Amino acid sequence: MKKSVYSICGMCTVRCPIRVESENNKVTWIEGNQHILGGALCAKGSAGPALVADTERPRQPLIREGGRGAGRWQKVSWPTALDYISNKLLKIKAEHGAESVVLSSRGGPWQNMYKTFIHAFGSPNYTNHDNTCGRNTHHASLSLNGVGIKGFIYDIKNAKHLVLFGRNMFASLRIGENLQTMKMLENGGKLTYVDVRQTMTGLKADRFFQVRPGTDYALILAMIHEIIRRDAYDSTFIDRYVTGFDELSYFVEQYSPAWAAKECGIKEKSIHAFIDEIIPVMPKVIFHPGWNLSRYKDSFYASRGLHILNILMGNIEQRGGLIIPKGPGDCGVKSIRGLDCPKPDIKRADGVGWKYKHFDKGPGLAHLFFNAMETEDPYPIKAWIAMRHDPFCGMPDPQRQKIAFDHCDLLVSIDTHYSEFGWYSDVILPEST
Repeated sequence: MKKSVYSICGMCTVRCPIRVESENNKVTWIEGNQHILGGALCAKGSAGPALVADTERPRQPLIREGGRGAGRWQKVSWPTALDYISNKLLKIKAEHGAESVVLSSRGGPWQNMYKTFIHAFGSPNYTNHDNTCGRNTHHASLSLNGVGIKGFIYDIKNAKHLVLFGRNMFASLRIGENLQTMKMLENGGKLTYVDVRQTMTGLKADRFFQVRPGTDYALILAMIHEIIRRDAYDSTFIDRYVTGFDELSYFVEQYSPAWAAKECGIKEKSIHAFIDEIIPVMPKVIFHPGWNLSRYKDSFYASRGLHILNILMGNIEQRGGLIIPKGPGDCGVKSIRGLDCPKPDIKRADGVGWKYKHFDKGPGLAHLFFNAMETEDPYPIKAWIAMRHDPFCGMPDPQRQKIAFDHCDLLVSIDTHYSEFGWYSDVILPEST
């Protein structure tokens, strides 16, 4: 029996819409949704059928034998594995409290059931991979706009100029965003790219600033300086919606294009020429605030600077600018809600929300749990369950991480494939493909 099914790809966090053909319940073809992506799909998405057919992936629960990381496993049934995990969790809960368990997962539409599980168990300590992904730019947006990284979408297709700082989008496999960018270029739009090295995206750019590592913030300050000096900002937008503009103007007075040129190792006249190009096409100018920015101390401020440049363009809620996403609530309709369980009123062990009040509580920050593991402050961490999240590959210094994880009595990996963290865990549960 042949079928054509529309779905969402789960091979990475982008979750592109897809169409899948099958015959006798076996995938025969996969492509991007023709109505949205014109059939385009990246290499990861195209490998989806291979993952389903892979006989070397975890296909039944495994319980560790011998030391952690030794690679010796006992194949067990699902009831045996679940009983093993349940008994361990109940023992940990009785001895150390439910809050001593951490659960991490991928973000996106699958996280709700895992968040519900850990909250129902009695722990506030849900987290996800985002501390090593878009959290820096999320907090930058939150600090300025009152909404995080998902508070805006980018109307790149209708923009006249797109500016990317280290956002190597043509290698990042966000198909929809890439198609929009190609359409913008076909329509005569301009692309400016800033990076420390040439990339696939830089080769498509009309202007390429190759800056010294760690100096992208200097270039952003000079752009803000020059736009304000020339009175080239949207004054109507600023007067109506912005506070702190005078303070910003005073702050950037010293950061001229001449200063930035020396800092960045680029030509001052190139900065002036860039400003000359964007002024006539405002507000259809998008400064992409980045995603996984390099983790310099100033990268948070670099992302804030890019948000500030969008505000100076007056491009919020403008065609070819930044659009506020609309949901069912904007039409007076209740949205679909999944599983939900109130979060326990207990301090998070990572300190987010009480020790680090400037961070968005949401999923917290996974790497801040390590200190609590080693010091047992504010309380011990004795179990970590990771669903499609590999801390060893996603965060620095896996050997130091292993020292922290050795304070745990239970490590569980739930995944579609073997991972570095899974190999070090006590139990591997095969996730559905």
